Amino acid sequence: MLRNFVATNFAFWLKPNRPDAPSLLRELAAVTDQSKLKDYQGYFHYADNSGIPFLSFTAPLDGHDVSLTLDLTAGTIAYRRQHGGGRKQHIAKACGLKHNWNPSILDATAGLGRDAAELRSLGCSIRMIERSPFVASLLDDAIERAKQADEALFKQQFSLSQGQSTQLIQSLSQEQQPDIIYLDPMFPPKSKSAAVKKDMRLVKLLVGTDPDADELLPTALAHAKYRVVVKRPSYAPFLNDQKPSMSIESKGNRFDVYVLSSPEL
Repeated sequence: MLRNFVATNFAFWLKPNRPDAPSLLRELAAVTDQSKLKDYQGYFHYADNSGIPFLSFTAPLDGHDVSLTLDLTAGTIAYRRQHGGGRKQHIAKACGLKHNWNPSILDATAGLGRDAAELRSLGCSIRMIERSPFVASLLDDAIERAKQADEALFKQQFSLSQGQSTQLIQSLSQEQQPDIIYLDPMFPPKSKSAAVKKDMRLVKLLVGTDPDADELLPTALAHAKYRVVVKRPSYAPFLNDQKPSMSIESKGNRFDVYVLSSPEL
């Protein structure tokens, strides 16, 4: 599973009294001697917070070890949920959310799961696809903890699949066709400045480049029911050089909206 995906050198630090590696990471080298971790580009491990283990990825950045852990119920996500403006947010407008319409959304580039969690909090049913088994493992761990912390919000209508989006989208039955397909592909930063957030630098280390991002748009347009929404940096060209029906500008990025039809409300 991993051998076809990555050319990097990661390990799993198997600590005493901690869970074994999750299923998507079981092909990684299992290291029990902490001193051996320096031989790897980065490593996964279970840390502990108030007795609850959580999956983390650690790698050296700028001479220091930096860790990435996903949490869908705290921090920035919780703040956005409480103070983000609800359905007045740009992402809600891009997805066409109305007070009497809670669409089904397929997030085909799930990544850190932040936008998916935000859309779920606004009432949408969410399915996610993440091609990287590394990021998918971190996200799946965050989803399981989110279900325990907020069962009403995350127990149902919030799921993740790992695999190639173009293939999985094409395999959907007519009954599984989503109202909206949401895309937020990786894009090279405008510069190689160290100002790029550390969590995104770790994601880039885990995911690598995204050379087939343009191929996602035609597939999404062929399988979404009402619209496709593409999140892009403000400076980036349109995905697949295809002009959208409209664009909604946000700070530092924009949402390109491809309207296919309108729901009958």
